[in-house]
Amino acid sequence: MQLQKFVYLYKLRHFLIPSHMETFPKPYPAQPEQCMIFYTRGKEIAHHPLSHQTHIRSGSIISGQYTHRMDRSSASPELLFIMVVFKPGALYRLTGIPQDELVNRDIDLEAVFPEKASLVNRQLIDCSNYINIIKIIENFLISLASSVKNTETRSDKIFDLMLWNNENFSLDHLAGQACLSARQFERRSHLYFGICPKLYVRLARFNRSYRLRLQNPHLDWLSIALMCGYYDYQHMSKDYLKFANNTPNVLFNEENQSLERLLGINK
Repeated sequence: MQLQKFVYLYKLRHFLIPSHMETFPKPYPAQPEQCMIFYTRGKEIAHHPLSHQTHIRSGSIISGQYTHRMDRSSASPELLFIMVVFKPGALYRLTGIPQDELVNRDIDLEAVFPEKASLVNRQLIDCSNYINIIKIIENFLISLASSVKNTETRSDKIFDLMLWNNENFSLDHLAGQACLSARQFERRSHLYFGICPKLYVRLARFNRSYRLRLQNPHLDWLSIALMCGYYDYQHMSKDYLKFANNTPNVLFNEENQSLERLLGINK
C-alpha cells in the first residue's frame, strides 16, 4: 500500500542461456518510463545504435527517460534482473533528481544512495527466492518513500492520463486540467520526465502501438495505427523510425529473435 502511488509495476526476468544457443540483442525502443533496475545475477550489455556506444550496466541503476532505442544483451550465461517501473513523476519525488539530468542516461544507484543501495545490493546477491527479492527491493523503496516531501498533485494524474489516453489533447487543455499555465506545465514535465509534454505524448502513443502489436500479432499495422490515435500507417511509421530506429516490420522481425519473444513473454 505504501508504494502504490509510486510504483507502476515490477518486471522480473531470469534467463539461463545454454552454451549452444545463439542469442541476439533485444531491441528496446524508447518507452515512456523511468526505472530502477537491479541485476542480481550476471551483467547486461547496453548498446546505443545512434551514438554507437556500448557499456556494461552497474549492479543497480537509475534509468532516466530514453528518447531513442537501446539494444540489450546478456554478458553471461545467467541473467536475473528486476526492473521497477515508476508512475509518472514518482522517480523525481523519490530521488529529488530533476529528470532532465537523466535523459538518455543510466546512473549507478550507489552514487545516489551510497549506504542504502550498497546494503540492498549485498542482500540481493545472497537471495535466490523471487518473492524475497521483491521484498528486499520494496523495503528499500519504502525507506525512500518515508522521507518524500514532494507529494502528489493534480498534475500527476494528468500525466498519467497522457500515458494511457488515445485522445489528441492540446497542451493548453492538459495544462488547464492540471490547474497550471502552459509554461508551468512544460516545466513540470521537464522536472518529471526530462522532456516536453508534446514529446511525452508522442512517446506514449508510440508505446501503445508497440504493446498492442506484441499482444496481438495478428492485427494489421493500419488497424493498430488507427486504434492508437495515428492518422495512418505513415504517421505511425515516423515514430518507429524516431523511437525504434527502424520500420515497424523490421523492428518486430528483430523482436522475434529476442529471448523474451522466443519464450513467449510479451510484456
